[in-house]
Amino acid sequence: MRDDLVVVVPGIMGTALTWEGVDVWNLSPQAAAGLVRPGRLLERLRLQKGIGDADPEPRHSLSLGPLVERPRVLPGLVAHLGYAGLARRLGIAPERLAVFRYDWRLDNRNSARRLRRFVERRLDEWRSTADRERFPRAGDAKAVFVCRSMGGLVVRYYVEELGGREVTRAVASLGTPYLGSVRALRFLLGEGLGPLPGAWRDALADICSTYPSLGQLLPVYKAVLVDEEHGAVSHLSAVPPVDGLPTATVMDAFRFHREMRKARIRNDAEGAAPYELVPLGGATHPTAHGVSFDTAGPPRFHDELPGGGGPWLGDGTVPQLSATPPEHTTTASTMWVPFRHASLIDAEPVRYQLRNVCDGVERTRFLSPDHEIGIELPDVAVAGEPIEVWATRADSAMDLRVRRLTEDGGCVSVDPMLPCGDGRFRAEVRAEPGVWTLEVSSPTTGYACRDAVLVM
Repeated sequence: MRDDLVVVVPGIMGTALTWEGVDVWNLSPQAAAGLVRPGRLLERLRLQKGIGDADPEPRHSLSLGPLVERPRVLPGLVAHLGYAGLARRLGIAPERLAVFRYDWRLDNRNSARRLRRFVERRLDEWRSTADRERFPRAGDAKAVFVCRSMGGLVVRYYVEELGGREVTRAVASLGTPYLGSVRALRFLLGEGLGPLPGAWRDALADICSTYPSLGQLLPVYKAVLVDEEHGAVSHLSAVPPVDGLPTATVMDAFRFHREMRKARIRNDAEGAAPYELVPLGGATHPTAHGVSFDTAGPPRFHDELPGGGGPWLGDGTVPQLSATPPEHTTTASTMWVPFRHASLIDAEPVRYQLRNVCDGVERTRFLSPDHEIGIELPDVAVAGEPIEVWATRADSAMDLRVRRLTEDGGCVSVDPMLPCGDGRFRAEVRAEPGVWTLEVSSPTTGYACRDAVLVM
């Protein structure tokens, strides 16, 4: 057992951003009901043009609020189920927990520099003030990072580029897009936003395009299908400029990842202090992996392998390929679980593994899922209209149903999933405006998988 400081680094929307006391990114039931046209509040979210890795100008600055505890959705890009009761979930004493709150709009380099100052201060405090009777090893403590999604990139840059290896014991990443995500490309092009009104689609894409952090989520693996018939693929940086996607944004994404790769190689060569890297990711859900560009129409996003090779899988947001650190030679090094991106930190098998990482005890090497069900559902829907939920690789004996849950976990409706005759199961759910949690579950096997949906 160890008495290390556990540092949690959330991803996009994990930290509340406020202006004059208003949580500007909180798409609550009241806000969802009022999504008619973009207004002054949404404009507060914009960053100045050409910000790079600098701080926001005063007129673009927002205050840091608390860690977000309830479900949140950024339509078309990401969702999570909140971080309530985090110390309890991780099974550690609250005194050992340090939560890094940051402005997730900013360049991840900027956030990594802030993380360095945060860790230096908190780790020094922990080493010098921890109760020695309860935590006898705190004097020799290092940092154990638990990072979700983009938070893993912030940690990675700090650890490799900014000297963080010296104080890092372990890094556990949950659905971190080490090589980016096609979903970020889709979002920045204003695609995949479902039933959002056109003005909102345009406004979200336009405003979020000013966020360096989101540009650094663009895929840097070979994601562009240049010859679908033969399955030929290319890097996004090697294709002609994409309308609506600045070349500078694409090049910065590749430069950001290249900086981390070079720093890691240099650190290894110079014998820098090693640390344990524990990636965990979702592995059973259809996940967009590739894109193709046609001169006559909008880009097309692919979650099927070329030539009928089957579905690309991941956690619904990050494909398997990207959830594995680039220095790992095989995706088998990642600990795979049958959960979606939004619920990775909420799933009990994941929490069990995180507890072991935090305490430095032996872990189960591979989390073999009992079920390999794939779930598909939208992240934004319209009140009163059906929300389609699909399941693949299931069977009728599981008696799958979709439960609609409130923020406190109360169940307000249950809808059965019915067979479609092609090996898939489907349910229709209707809901009032708000951010809801949908859970696909089986009472006969105990299977359960959750995600968040914004209903307008």
